[in-house]
Amino acid sequence: MRLQYPHRRSIRAKLLALLVLPLASTVGMWAFGAASALGDAWSLTRVAQTYQYFGEPVDDVVEALQAERRSSVAYLAGGGRDFAGGQMATDRERTTRAVTVLREHAADTNRLEELDGRQRARLARMVKAVEGIGALRDDVQYRDIPWDEALKRYSEVIEPSFKVRSSLGALRSGDLAARTAVVNELVRGREMLSREDAMITAGQTAGNLTQGQYHDLVGTIDSRRLLYGLYAPELPAPQRALYEDFTDGPVGSALEGMEAHIRAAGAEQVGSSVMHGHWRATLDASLNELAGIDRSGGRDIGERARDDGVALLVSALASGGVGLLAVAVSIAVSVRISRDLGTRLTALRDEALALSGTRLPEVMHRLRRGDENVDTGLDAPVLNLGHDEIGQVGRAFGTVQRAAVEAALDQARLRRGVSAVFTNLARRSQVLLHRQLTLLDTMERRAQDPVELEDLFRLDHMTTRMRRHAEGLLILSGNVPGRAWRRPVRMVEVVRAAVGEVEDYPRVAVRRMPRVALNGPAVADVLHLLAELIENATAFSPPETKVTVRGERVPGGFVLEISDRGLGMSRERLEEANRRLCAVQDFDLPDTDRLGLFTVGRLAARQGVRVTLRAAEDRGTVAVVLVPQTLLVVPDGDGEDAETGEFRAGPDTGGRTA
Repeated sequence: MRLQYPHRRSIRAKLLALLVLPLASTVGMWAFGAASALGDAWSLTRVAQTYQYFGEPVDDVVEALQAERRSSVAYLAGGGRDFAGGQMATDRERTTRAVTVLREHAADTNRLEELDGRQRARLARMVKAVEGIGALRDDVQYRDIPWDEALKRYSEVIEPSFKVRSSLGALRSGDLAARTAVVNELVRGREMLSREDAMITAGQTAGNLTQGQYHDLVGTIDSRRLLYGLYAPELPAPQRALYEDFTDGPVGSALEGMEAHIRAAGAEQVGSSVMHGHWRATLDASLNELAGIDRSGGRDIGERARDDGVALLVSALASGGVGLLAVAVSIAVSVRISRDLGTRLTALRDEALALSGTRLPEVMHRLRRGDENVDTGLDAPVLNLGHDEIGQVGRAFGTVQRAAVEAALDQARLRRGVSAVFTNLARRSQVLLHRQLTLLDTMERRAQDPVELEDLFRLDHMTTRMRRHAEGLLILSGNVPGRAWRRPVRMVEVVRAAVGEVEDYPRVAVRRMPRVALNGPAVADVLHLLAELIENATAFSPPETKVTVRGERVPGGFVLEISDRGLGMSRERLEEANRRLCAVQDFDLPDTDRLGLFTVGRLAARQGVRVTLRAAEDRGTVAVVLVPQTLLVVPDGDGEDAETGEFRAGPDTGGRTA
């Protein structure tokens, strides 16, 4: 079976395709290894931030619950005494604030994406446990349960926090995993001390403990000592030193002594074995110091995880860099095989695009401006791409370039020749038409027969139109019309003369206009411009409709509006026509269906007149002609403005304006 390759692929792509599969396999393996290493490094660096955002609110809730548990137990053991109830209300407010913060963090969907499924589940169970504390508070408030039952239920609410801590600090393996387990167990040991505090506070408030409550207290003390005995020596050196300072210091020694008295006193003597104030100060100091050790251990784990993550990240980047370098070398070797061929073919392509898109159009533009200094050697240089087949193609293409430039030169000469022909024909026609108009004028004065006079008028009108078409040839060839005025002409007379050069002049209604005159040098161009627009309006509107011409002064000059009742133009065609009217364009021989727009645009640009086409309000098209103030003068005569009205123009009023 013969393989088929898409013909649109470049030669360079076909050469590289031979090496795509092995390179893709190499890049894939490198990417997988780099992604795995970077992922592990990133997870280590995020441990501290994740625990800080989710774990610290959990720790705050636990500490608040421990305080609330102690005051609630004292409230129940003391039979609802006021001093215990006030402290309990204060502790409840603290717990509520801590729970609110925890709930807000647990609802942060953006940060929750940092947790895995197990971590999110354990955090959700913790939130659910603390949100259900309302029933327990009611039972405590109305003393519906004994204090040891309240102690148990508060401890059950606190219990999910240890799983949250364990999951948030969980690492894959190694020394950090062991450190995390040690710190978590010491936090549990502090919880045992908090339970011990609540039991002794209840015993002090009630005066004694039952035998079962005493056994629970002793078991809690033993559990606390066992946890610290097992895990405190495993702490890192800084935290171990802090713990030793605590146990050897006055607070730790006092705690050990009090616990020894409690164990020796028995259930009935727990309330009197230690002084309440001394116990309260010792326990508060112990809990604070142990909490500081726990937090220090947590910070140490976070910093160690971040340091290990950075080290792993550096190692991953180094190994990934080496792999990437190997991949880059492989790609570079592969690319080098096709570079020379691709580079030369690209140069050939760029030359072709430069010729078609830039160089040849620029040569044409220069030729249209009349610049004949075109050197085929400079504008179509020879391509030196070597002596092989590509070099031969380059030299052949250089020949094609020179042929194209020479063809452009020939076309420019042809255009100049056509322009000269236009000018020659137009000048000859102008001479003959002027003589014909003079002869017709003489014949009209001698004519006595009305029918004969009417025929002469029609012939006069046709001759006037022919003269305008001859002037159009001059405009197309870049020359100026032969007619010229030395003195200003009233604007209404200019409009009437323009109407007189239109075939369907009886359909044109000219509104009376303000008394304003047009400078003599601009009369010929403006008259021709208006005639083209009026004839266009009559040609593209129904025969039974009228074409209206009105004018008025505006701050920038004088505005003439030529309105027809035709079918109008689409928005796209209006935009295209206005672009042609605003831009000075070169005339193309094939573009014969837009001679009127070309003529109007060239005349408007020459005199600084602005012409715009827009859709009429009901139907049809309106041509708006803005004659600048620089072309206007105030004519001699009485009055500023003529009365508003309407009158018609004909060949007898416009045919002999020249």
